[in-house]
Amino acid sequence: MKLSNIFRNNQGLTLIEVLVSVTLLSTVLLVFLNFFFQAGTYTNMNQKKTVAVNVARNALMHMESQSFLEVKREFSEVNEGTASPDDHLLNLKLCDDTRYETFGNEESPPDTCEDIPINGTSYKVTIKSKASQELDYYIPITAEVRWTANDKEFDTSVGGTVKSEDIR
Repeated sequence: MKLSNIFRNNQGLTLIEVLVSVTLLSTVLLVFLNFFFQAGTYTNMNQKKTVAVNVARNALMHMESQSFLEVKREFSEVNEGTASPDDHLLNLKLCDDTRYETFGNEESPPDTCEDIPINGTSYKVTIKSKASQELDYYIPITAEVRWTANDKEFDTSVGGTVKSEDIR
């Protein structure tokens, strides 16, 4: 019976009741907004990582489409002048906005070549191959992609092989 009296009361709400309800509602809304902000940040970072993995896959496809003998020669030439014989390194750049080209660490790419730009983010691609005597039929390679977002550096890598035309 008391509950029905509350609904029949026409006095309205006091200022304190309104302030308390607005404060509670604001607190709940801030918690939900923080959740959506974090979800948006997480989604953005996952999108950049997905793009980086796709860039690494494209780099591997580019290397696999090259002549086996040419790739073998590039990696052996890169390794001749380096102090660390364990890794062969090539940098992959996008030149003239249409084609990929590889450059050794000591080679300077032309001005028309740049890191791979996608959605305002620049992705730096390095192709690595471990030094091995068994390079007669395949070359194991890894494409490492680095990018910067929110003043933090991120990286990802994808592995593959360049196979000789003799076993293709």
